[in-house]
Amino acid sequence: MTSRPPPQCLSCKHWESPLDRTDANAAEEEPTQVCSAFLLAQGGIPAEIWWNEFDHRQAWPGDGGIRWLGLDGVQFPDWAMAETA
Repeated sequence: MTSRPPPQCLSCKHWESPLDRTDANAAEEEPTQVCSAFLLAQGGIPAEIWWNEFDHRQAWPGDGGIRWLGLDGVQFPDWAMAETA
């Protein structure tokens, strides 16, 4: 069985919880994950970032210079980028 660590986005100041969203997709079973860098109109957060395959402290095309920023002094979760078995 393969397990993944939680997405790095969950500890980022720019992430928008689906529970706080009011758009139509927010009520779907698996809503599109969005943040200040990757809006719903852009298709939301790229899967590579959401599933920790890319460290979003680095530039990603279309992020507008908005990168991972910890909530209230939270450090980047290094475990997010760890290989899982």
